[in-house]
Amino acid sequence: MTTAPFPSELAPLTLSYRPDLGVLTVRWLRDVTFEELQEGFRSASALSHTHQATCWLVDVRRRVMLDAFQSEWVAQRLLPEMAATLAPDPLFVAYLLAPARVENIRLEPALRATVAQAEHSSQAYRLRTFADEGPAMQWLLAQQQPSHE
Repeated sequence: MTTAPFPSELAPLTLSYRPDLGVLTVRWLRDVTFEELQEGFRSASALSHTHQATCWLVDVRRRVMLDAFQSEWVAQRLLPEMAATLAPDPLFVAYLLAPARVENIRLEPALRATVAQAEHSSQAYRLRTFADEGPAMQWLLAQQQPSHE
């Protein structure tokens, strides 16, 4: 397993790549500012490029604060850019959500719209949300099979 250090003891995330599974894990450890979000995903992108990782497990269960702007930036800017750089290979992203976050998305129209748009088949990437890591990993591993759609 390859890990990427983050420059502080109070790092907002851990990054790791499992070559045996072909999965890049981005595990957010706390709520973050927009700048930390961008920096964290820049580090994830670099690790992804190093390993040509097209399957990402993004764990946001420890991030309590929801921000439609941050979510929209990830869905509309970061992930399409990553998908373009990994092309022709597709980018698959499994998002792990805490139950409270699922409920907030259900109740807040802006977040609900952002998630629906991110999961739409017209995106340059494929994203699904999960409440449990097991099914998320199963979905990612299934995407690596020749007939994944």
